[in-house]
Amino acid sequence: MTGSALRRLLLFLVAFSAALPAGIAQGQSDAARVEMLIRDVKSPDYEKASAAEGELRKFPRERARIVAGLVDALRTGEWNRCSGDMRDSIARTLIDLKAKEAVVPLHELVKSGRSIEHECSE
Repeated sequence: MTGSALRRLLLFLVAFSAALPAGIAQGQSDAARVEMLIRDVKSPDYEKASAAEGELRKFPRERARIVAGLVDALRTGEWNRCSGDMRDSIARTLIDLKAKEAVVPLHELVKSGRSIEHECSE
């Protein structure tokens, strides 16, 4: 290997190694952000939960974590108002995510009689 080829390789490796931690940190910060949003979706505060649920769509790489969190919120969530709206929104997001694993929980929700209809005026 010539001196200039070695220098180019060394510069590439330095640039690559500098970019790598930034990519890892972004992935970690996305995962942490998604976890926080999932906690907020389960919050009894409807406004907080609704805003968080809308934000989750911005993280397609975290789909598995989002689907699991939304299914759990759908099963256990109760909000201080507009619970039917919240369940409806979560169900629509799961459909948009093509979450086949949510079919059974959605079916259970319908069978339970818990409202998925709009309770609040838009």
